[in-house]
Amino acid sequence: MKHCLDRSFGSRYFALVSVLALASCQRAGTPSSTTEMPAQATLEAELSVLNKRLAAAYEANDVDTLEAMLAPDHIHNNVFGMRMDKDTFLADIHSGVLVFERYDTDAIKWFIYQDVAIATGTIEAVAYRSGKQVPGTRFTFTRVFVRRGDAWQVMLFQNTIVQPSPARSVP
Repeated sequence: MKHCLDRSFGSRYFALVSVLALASCQRAGTPSSTTEMPAQATLEAELSVLNKRLAAAYEANDVDTLEAMLAPDHIHNNVFGMRMDKDTFLADIHSGVLVFERYDTDAIKWFIYQDVAIATGTIEAVAYRSGKQVPGTRFTFTRVFVRRGDAWQVMLFQNTIVQPSPARSVP
């Protein structure tokens, strides 16, 4: 008899945990049903295409395309700790102060919440600032997209040079 009661309690406990998980997913903006999943997958595919177009514009140093893809209030935080607004960042590319030779993104993880999408992943790039190669070719990044009307634009970008992990010492 005890075994039946344990199984009944376990079933009720599992049902309660499932309901709570479902409720918290809905509050966090995470897809919670299979009917929402295709919409999420469609948005990820749309944003991935947009991100590839953005990477191609960087690699081509295409200021006109970047002008359209970056939000008016865009902030670009680079590997040197420089915080640049959109106009300053694009002026550096336009003048040749900042030149990209290669710019590829891969292994992107997306977090999408209504009109905000966050991408995090890796960039393989070769870039020059003021004629000197940027010290590093592999970077981790976070890019925030915002949807205004029907268009997605990049609001914020932050990247960090990937370096070997320091040795971990046990205390």
